[in-house]
Formats: sequence, structure tokens, C-alpha cells
Amino acid sequence: MMLRVTLLLMAVTAALARMNVLFLVSDDMRPELSIFKGKDFPSPVHPPIHSPNLDALARRSLLLKRAHVQQAVCSPSRSSLLTGRRPDTTHVYDLQAYWRVVGGNFTTIPQYFKENGYRTIGSGKIFHPGHASNYNDPISWTDPYFEAGGPANDFVYKEHVSWMNVPMDLLKNNSLQDTQNADFAIKMIREAAPQARSGERPFFIAQGFHKPHLPFVATMRFFDMYPESSISLPANPYAPDKMPEICMV
Repeated sequence: MMLRVTLLLMAVTAALARMNVLFLVSDDMRPELSIFKGKDFPSPVHPPIHSPNLDALARRSLLLKRAHVQQAVCSPSRSSLLTGRRPDTTHVYDLQAYWRVVGGNFTTIPQYFKENGYRTIGSGKIFHPGHASNYNDPISWTDPYFEAGGPANDFVYKEHVSWMNVPMDLLKNNSLQDTQNADFAIKMIREAAPQARSGERPFFIAQGFHKPHLPFVATMRFFDMYPESSISLPANPYAPDKMPEICMV
């Protein structure tokens, strides 16, 4: 609740002040990041997380340590965050339902900026892709939505792997999905900057990272940060007694 209200207030404030906005989203982030250390920090059975850029950003930001998702499923949570409404209002509980159809024609955060004269540009995973967002909610964007693809991504799904150290020679002429999306966002920031500086048209640029959501696919240098010897499994691998079956899926 607090995160939703905070983000919406920030959106309204930024639009009124005509500031440029870079909106970053990362999928399936873990709570074991060092920036969350404190009395609510998870059990220390994991190796230290290497996240220098996130740590640096957090030190310059308002960090909400107990801002939880509305529902432990991607599309309901993203729909809730981006429309400012709970799942029982959006009526999104799965990965297929589109809130404008099942819930209401709600205004999204990027749509709000668009309606207030902003250039709104999106790439990667902001809304849940596919039918759940009518393929990235075209109503929200002034520019065609960008989603990376290509051989470096296709081979992962073709082989049905859950993780892979991607050989560097495979990436000579192509980058992984998140890298391509990030490069696009950087390019669009540079392209939109002149109009923004002149005050003619500010921008709202949203960059959504698919990782660390599975499949866990990255180049070897990232896997090298977490040698097998640094990983220990929980002492008790069993689910809590009388846990609801729906939580076991």
C-alpha cells in the first residue's frame, strides 16, 4: 500500500513539475540484497549478493524496506502497481486477464504522463507481456513499445534450460535480452533529451529488466561471483506444517 501511494504521488508531483522520469523495474528481486539488512532481513543461508549499482542507487534514494507486492504473481502485482488499484479491484489474479477488460479502464502511470504532455517510452518488462496487458498496453505509450529478441535469447527457450552460462562467442553479434533493452533505453534518453532540456516535451522512460526471473541465463562472469562453495541449503527443507495447498504450487 505504502509503495503504491508513494509511486503515485511521485508520478503526480513529477508531471506537475515537468521533470523527466526514468522508471526502472526488475523482475523477481530477492529480499537478501544488502540494502535491506535489518531486523526483517531473511535467514542468512545465501551467499552475499553482489549488487554495487543497486546499492549506490539505494543510498541516494527513498528506500522502503517493507513495501510488499500485492500478490505473489507477476501480472496481478504489476497491474496493481501501474494502476494504483488492488487485485480485488483490477480483477487480475492470473497471467492472462487484462485489467481494462476484467476490471475497468484505469489510467496507468505512463498513461497519466502521456495525457499530461510527456513523451512516454517503454522497453522490456513493465506490464506483464501478452494478453495480460494487450501486449504492453499501447494506450500508455507515445512511442512503439520495444522488446528485445534474437538468437542470444531464442536458444535458451529452444533448449528448455532453467539456467545457463552463456558462451561469450555466442554474444559477438548479439546481446542478451536485458542488455538490448537497456541499450535501447539509453539511446532513447539521449534522443529525447534535447526536447526535454528545452522544456518543449519532457519524457517518461520505463525500462523493465526480465532478470533475475528464471531462466537464470547470464554470462560466466556473473556466475563466477557465486561459487558453489559459497552456497548452503536451509537446514530444514520442508514446508511449514499445515501450509495451505495453494502456497505449495
